[in-house]
Amino acid sequence: MASEVIPFSREVQFPLKGCLPDPPSGRTIAEPARQAPVIAECDVAVFGGGPAGVCAAAAAARAGKRTLLVERYGCLGGVSTVAWVNMIHTLYGTDRKTKIIGGLPEEFLRRLQRMGAAKNRAADGETGDWVICSETAKFAWDDIAVASGVRLMFHTWLAGAVRDRRRVTAALVESKSGRGAIVANTYIDCTGDADLVRRAGAATTLGNPDGKCQAPTLVFRVGGRGEKALALGQVQAELFKTTMDYNGERYPCYLWGNAGIWNPAEQMMAAARVLNVNAAEQGDLTRGELEARYQLRWILGRLKTLPGWEKTYLLDVAAGLGVRETHRIVPEQLLKREDVLHGTIFGDTIAQGTYPVDIHAPDAPGIVFQHLDGTSVTVGGDARHTRGRWDGEPPDAPKRTTLCWRVPYGALVPKDLDNVLAAGRCIGADHAAAGAVRVMINCMQFGQAAGTAAALLAPGAAARDADRPALRAALRAAGAPLL
Repeated sequence: MASEVIPFSREVQFPLKGCLPDPPSGRTIAEPARQAPVIAECDVAVFGGGPAGVCAAAAAARAGKRTLLVERYGCLGGVSTVAWVNMIHTLYGTDRKTKIIGGLPEEFLRRLQRMGAAKNRAADGETGDWVICSETAKFAWDDIAVASGVRLMFHTWLAGAVRDRRRVTAALVESKSGRGAIVANTYIDCTGDADLVRRAGAATTLGNPDGKCQAPTLVFRVGGRGEKALALGQVQAELFKTTMDYNGERYPCYLWGNAGIWNPAEQMMAAARVLNVNAAEQGDLTRGELEARYQLRWILGRLKTLPGWEKTYLLDVAAGLGVRETHRIVPEQLLKREDVLHGTIFGDTIAQGTYPVDIHAPDAPGIVFQHLDGTSVTVGGDARHTRGRWDGEPPDAPKRTTLCWRVPYGALVPKDLDNVLAAGRCIGADHAAAGAVRVMINCMQFGQAAGTAAALLAPGAAARDADRPALRAALRAAGAPLL
């Protein structure tokens, strides 16, 4: 029934231990030597079919390169589809007049708009953030990849890499068909976790300076929200007032969401947030997925006690956690917090954005935003907003007028490898800068830049030696309004 509360099972004990394997004993098994069949040869091989990966593959294919895109799920889109994150941030600068993003990111949104599956939140219907339908997004991503001439390989996992000095000579994959090798001139790591770079033995950094990662969130959708339902900020405050029945702890908020495009009684909620998770580790990821679903069940029960939410019912749950942070490459040029907040201008800029530095505490409730205008907002578990300035100015000082931040091409180039690029949230940025550049509208730009750069590289050339003025010219020709 629509009004049914999904109860927590008292049979389950927290913290979750008995359902996870024992720690490794240290014992090893020698694998027999074997030959991996070469199952694909191409100019550019892209690993990870999320927003960055599709844009990387499409850009390379449109430039005439034989391009293969390898994806572990059965659809493209990553967090925009599988994790049900349905917010795409603005194409415009902080003045809401200057367009700073175009190209493939805008093409994706316009395709969805034509399908009736994207709605801009600004009064002018153009300059604000976008809400999309994550299910329809699967169709848009398919169309971009297929129409561009990208070869697709679904249900396939990256398993390893073969390296000869500074070059990757093959990527090893596993699927229902068994093990195979993919040979390419250039490889692009869009896995989110820098999986290819790590498998190739190159250096990465993990999370914050203490090695802790921003807390991931499991998204779900409910129907039946009333017209005068309690606002989400108030919902968060109410959830924080009581302990969660499954583990006796406080709700580790931050909570956000969007009403449905076609039915405002439907609500996407990014609400089940789990702490102390390194989503690049199988054990942590398993625990995180399980705990998020138990937390979700508690949220649903509490939600039905709040004004306007009494008749809500579960529509669906995302297939996986929305991961904010794990490994990032050690790049030729590191993007730093100061670069983002002060809008550093780079000669090889390949992407621009306005999303703030956004840090979800890895091991406690709460979130911190640092905006380009100099202001900061800390949201506690009780949903109270503490406002201030990150730039040291008094609260009543004039706001900064930085139009956008910029990302250099060098942040996409792993320092230890010649024929590998990275795009998506695993680019080379420090912890704070990564908090700003990790969202989808930015990852798409990184993907388009990486795919375009791969297409411009001469055979045998190193990624760091790319013709950067030619790259910027090609991106502009493809619709990116680089400043």
